Amino acid sequence: MRRRLAALFVCALTIAALTGSTSASPPTPKAAPPGSALAPTLTAGQHATVTYCNHERARITEPATLHGPAPAAVYVHGGSWISGNYNSGGFLIKTIGPALAAKGFVVVSLDYRLGPEARWPDQIVDVKCAVRYLRAYATHLHIDPNEIGAWGQSAGGHLVALLGTAATTAGWDIGAYTNESSKVEAVVDMAGPSDLLTLGHQGYSSAVTKNFVRLLGPVPHSALAADMLAASPVTYVAPGDPPFFLLHSSDDEIVYLQQSQELSWDLGANDVPNQLLIVDGGGHGFDNPGEQPTEAGITQAVADFFIRTLVQHRPIADTTEGSLAPGATANTGNTANTANTGINN
Repeated sequence: MRRRLAALFVCALTIAALTGSTSASPPTPKAAPPGSALAPTLTAGQHATVTYCNHERARITEPATLHGPAPAAVYVHGGSWISGNYNSGGFLIKTIGPALAAKGFVVVSLDYRLGPEARWPDQIVDVKCAVRYLRAYATHLHIDPNEIGAWGQSAGGHLVALLGTAATTAGWDIGAYTNESSKVEAVVDMAGPSDLLTLGHQGYSSAVTKNFVRLLGPVPHSALAADMLAASPVTYVAPGDPPFFLLHSSDDEIVYLQQSQELSWDLGANDVPNQLLIVDGGGHGFDNPGEQPTEAGITQAVADFFIRTLVQHRPIADTTEGSLAPGATANTGNTANTANTGINN
């Protein structure tokens, strides 16, 4: 608490310078609410682009083979909350997405309303509504409503972390399909801001902070720090949150490594299983030549995490088998360990 209050005081001084549970068989709605559309009934290997909520689009890809309801993995793109779409992110969607589909996942990639035209919290309102849409149409889309995970990078990492931590009490579960839950059962947060108060006010990180301040609109300076704290995943961490797999590069100059380390610490302090994998030299987008692990290794690690948590329902780290990924530090609760600062791959 003293750490958070100190950060709030520091941010108030520096920021002024910058200007539910799910049922096993959810009911299918008889009609699509305004700003959304009925989901198509897809077959194995098919894909479709749908309008899910607030006139936003989602790309849905079915696995090549289906043997009943399948787990779903939802991708949320980055772009500092002001740019990007459901197909942006390079290998983060174009390689990881097909890899998950090949392993039996329904893969969903989202658009959401972008700033600065769309103010906060429109972005998280849309992403939460997307998860509720998937549960509402789970039968059409062959989704097991109890096995939904999410992955995202940068601003997308911030949004999926909020999916895993912020309950309905945050006030963002509004709009369509409110009889469904927006919680997810597993989160992969890749270089996402977790504490907007400590994100940074120098260099590239200051641009990210400024972008979020613009999302808030004409907020009095005296209220900015509180609003940023209210939008931070660390604010909502609590026992019972789903397992997290955090990935961050050692040389990320846009969102500093400390953001994932802080979230890992807070998750562990609340007995939430989590792992932090520090990529050596990967940059903010995990796409630098020579990074370790490579893009192929990162893809495999993400797939393994979702298989372990959503399909096998096993702990994210098994002491008899080693960590989920080379160099990943496991924190399965009870202690808040400091993450490692390198990898051995």
